[in-house]
Amino acid sequence: MNGFENMMDKIFKLFDAYPAIPAAMGVFVVILIIRSRRQRVKQQSYSAPARSGGLLSQILFSWSPLDPVPIRDLLRSIVIFGATGAGKSSGSGLLIAKAVAHCRKIGGLILASKPEDREFWEKVFTKAGRARDLLVFSAASALRFNFIDFILRNNGDTREITKAIMVISETLEQSGGEGRNTDQFWRRQNERMIYNAVEIVRLATGTVTAPDVQRFINGAAQTPATLATPEWRSGFHSRCLGAAHSNQRTSIQQHDYSLAADYWLNEYPVMSEKTRSSILAGVMGILHVFNTGIVRELVSTSTNVSPMAVEHGKWILIDLPISSEGAAGAFILGGWKYLTQWYILKRKATEETPACVIWCDEAQKVMNSVDGAFLAECRSHRGCMVYLTQSIHSFYSRIQGQAGEHETDALLTNFYHKVFHPVGDDKSAGYGSSLVGQRMHMDVDTSGSAPEDMYDALWGQSKTSATTRHSMRKILEHREFMQGMRTGGPENDYKVDGLVVRSGTPFSTGEAFLRVEFDQRG
Repeated sequence: MNGFENMMDKIFKLFDAYPAIPAAMGVFVVILIIRSRRQRVKQQSYSAPARSGGLLSQILFSWSPLDPVPIRDLLRSIVIFGATGAGKSSGSGLLIAKAVAHCRKIGGLILASKPEDREFWEKVFTKAGRARDLLVFSAASALRFNFIDFILRNNGDTREITKAIMVISETLEQSGGEGRNTDQFWRRQNERMIYNAVEIVRLATGTVTAPDVQRFINGAAQTPATLATPEWRSGFHSRCLGAAHSNQRTSIQQHDYSLAADYWLNEYPVMSEKTRSSILAGVMGILHVFNTGIVRELVSTSTNVSPMAVEHGKWILIDLPISSEGAAGAFILGGWKYLTQWYILKRKATEETPACVIWCDEAQKVMNSVDGAFLAECRSHRGCMVYLTQSIHSFYSRIQGQAGEHETDALLTNFYHKVFHPVGDDKSAGYGSSLVGQRMHMDVDTSGSAPEDMYDALWGQSKTSATTRHSMRKILEHREFMQGMRTGGPENDYKVDGLVVRSGTPFSTGEAFLRVEFDQRG
């Protein structure tokens, strides 16, 4: 007789000895025993992923002794939620940062959100013995990265250059406290102007620079009459059109030149003043940042570092926080992020290809319109993102319009692991609760009646009835994501609590969530 049968035999003997025990209580005890036994079986049958079998099977860290995280799971991306002071960076963030820093087959990009981020990461890499693998890109460093030239050197075409400029400009909008521009008409018109300028400049000069694009647009004819003036004919705009016409070689170039020239010679000069000025203001707003101050110096001159450094296990820290550098910092952070995403998706991953992590603290500040598409594809290219943010609302504020919530939900779906430290709003708590789901509960109600005669009263016999009710209840209530978790510091012995949630594959407990303790002291 096994242990389970022994337990059941004892229960039935207990019922025989004390017949007054309500039968419903016995049923309840049996259910608890069965559930407990199933839980033990799940834990005993669980086996950790193999620790061999290439880079993807290498274990980086563990949520618990029975829940390791291999690089394969890292490449499915991680998002961390937590209110200010909840321990995002110093709790789960520190655990993950230490793990990736210790693996020499992982490189990445770190977008600094706060001035103190540089010190944090320098300590992490120094302790990992990899201080020389952390490259700091800042206004004071000698590192340079020409955004447009990088695209050209990696066989990017006019469309890809234009898209890069437009996506980078989204971060400029966010740095001003506004969400991503949802006025698609003006956005498309800005994109058309930039595309047609880039196409002509590229055909004319064989390359593309932001100053040349701005100079070309500024020299465009504002009226049909201007096209006949000697000043316009001898200007940079006219000379580029002439050189581009002479440099046409393929049928594709001829077709694209024809469309671009038609835009500048026929469409643009007759455009209404209000429409033209609105488009011009948007485009010049982008190019002005590109061509002035530290932005021009850092990303419009030469190149001695690029996202290709991750192929050698290097990490690039962009130390230009928006909080201190404003629009210039936003532009450079956004450019580095997008071009790293672009580069990752263009590479063909092999068994020897290093993993690449894009790390974004205060991620809402550097969100862009390609994040969702990148997350959906990056795993097969050995890329991923680690996002840290305060709440769902911080995403909603950056993706405005009726589709904002749906875009946010679609974006978050692509993160395999979602870590919750104490959040400060019910919306984020509700999101975490919904990920864990609901479970059927059985409630037992018992009622008794008075003894029918003296004999029953003397021996304590009474009539008892039981009814059961089934209902669906949340496995974790909202309050469990908001209260009762430690947030670090000496008063909590430097311990930070978190709830780790993932969908599809349960943890060793058999649940979709796991309670994890993080140590701020590492």
